[in-house]
Amino acid sequence: MRTWKYSTTDEYFDFLDFHDALVEKIQVMENQIVVDIESINILANHPLNPHAVAKNTDNCKLIFVNPMSSEATLFLEDKFPKKINCTEFKELEILKFTQSEQDDGVMYEIFGSDNDFCLWKVKAKSLVLYWNEFVGDAWFVDWGKE
Repeated sequence: MRTWKYSTTDEYFDFLDFHDALVEKIQVMENQIVVDIESINILANHPLNPHAVAKNTDNCKLIFVNPMSSEATLFLEDKFPKKINCTEFKELEILKFTQSEQDDGVMYEIFGSDNDFCLWKVKAKSLVLYWNEFVGDAWFVDWGKE
């Protein structure tokens, strides 16, 4: 089992940026959904980020804890939306990731692209994100400073 240097929870969700994050693998287990992600951005205000700017991570692992539901939909061009299993995503790139509190858990919504646009809704007790290194500035740090 891999050991991780950093971990954060949905308590700090607003300090995480998943835009353009590439999902490498999704595993559905009894009490969790495990998502391997190439990298994400940790914003400057996150308590674990010791840098003055947002930083990109190395490979990370996102775990939805005690999931109650998982619904994935592909929006195929000129066709009706197609329900799929979340493990069927082939090249999921996260465009937008939101969370909203529910009476009995948290609803997480990932809008992305998997050759076609897609939406993945996961209702779970919480989430945990693990990573080991800050590898560089986030892509948007110098945006528009030319």
